[in-house]
Amino acid sequence: MKNLKRTAFAGLIVAGLFTATACAQGPADTPAGPDDPAEVRSVKVIVSTIVDTSPVFIAEDRGLFEERGLDVEITAAPNPGARIPSLVSGAAAFTMVGTADVVQAASAGIQLRVTGQTAQTTDDPQQDTGKVYVAADSDIKTAADLNGRTVAVGGLGGGGELSLRAALDMEGADSNQIKFLEVPFDSMVNALETGQVDAISGVSPFTIAAEEAGARWLMSPGATAMPGASQQLVVTTEEYLSANQETVDLFMDALNEAIEYAGENPDAVRDILPKFSKTPAELAQKMVLPVYTPDVTAEKIKKWSDLMFEYGFIKNEIDVDTLLAVD
Repeated sequence: MKNLKRTAFAGLIVAGLFTATACAQGPADTPAGPDDPAEVRSVKVIVSTIVDTSPVFIAEDRGLFEERGLDVEITAAPNPGARIPSLVSGAAAFTMVGTADVVQAASAGIQLRVTGQTAQTTDDPQQDTGKVYVAADSDIKTAADLNGRTVAVGGLGGGGELSLRAALDMEGADSNQIKFLEVPFDSMVNALETGQVDAISGVSPFTIAAEEAGARWLMSPGATAMPGASQQLVVTTEEYLSANQETVDLFMDALNEAIEYAGENPDAVRDILPKFSKTPAELAQKMVLPVYTPDVTAEKIKKWSDLMFEYGFIKNEIDVDTLLAVD
């Protein structure tokens, strides 16, 4: 195992469970018991308003939930440390979370079930939503040149840092010799230009600002370290799944239709993104989009869990087959 300790985030999720459970105001589904086909099913979903979750808003906009007798309420919560506890407390029926966050929660013993995915990583470096840049005049030409340097990341201990570490090691660097500094995505270009960091690891649409500022592309971590891996998972709890199997099936049927539509109609994503997020319409038209596909598999999740255990992001290996509730 790599000599790293990156398991604190899961602790934050576990700690959040106590608050979320105490503050839960009502059931995530109406009625709260087993499915009743005579009733309109009310389903609460909690998501982060990012491009990866666009399909749920497309499903709502196109009436796909309503067609299936679902009254879906979508609530925004940017921090997975809030989304997962809300799910476990019963305040929401579903959430959408990055795969690394789901694996960390499962490794910490939280009983989650994956019912689908909205997006996965690409194998094309230029189409990767995450990219690493250096200054145009930097002497850094390869990943190995980052040894002894400082790289800005959007968050420590999560999927971004993991994929970056793994990609750096695969490309000849030693991630243990590199300092990772947490910097907000919208401040990364300034940090690079002022010399606070030697490289930045950004995500779309913030990568547009780096390119417009003249920064030079160095590598694409996701496409290098885990191409074709699940990027954003749809999650519920074992308790909710057992009591509401038909509702789960209806919700996922609608969502999967929207995911396929998003993959086939990128303009639909670009048009709806500014309506539910803070992404300006101009950037939405130019940004790199993720690969939208509902085809989740254990192998796609295991790409994350194996690396997370290897790099010390989780203490305990997980049974991906048990986590996945899709045949």
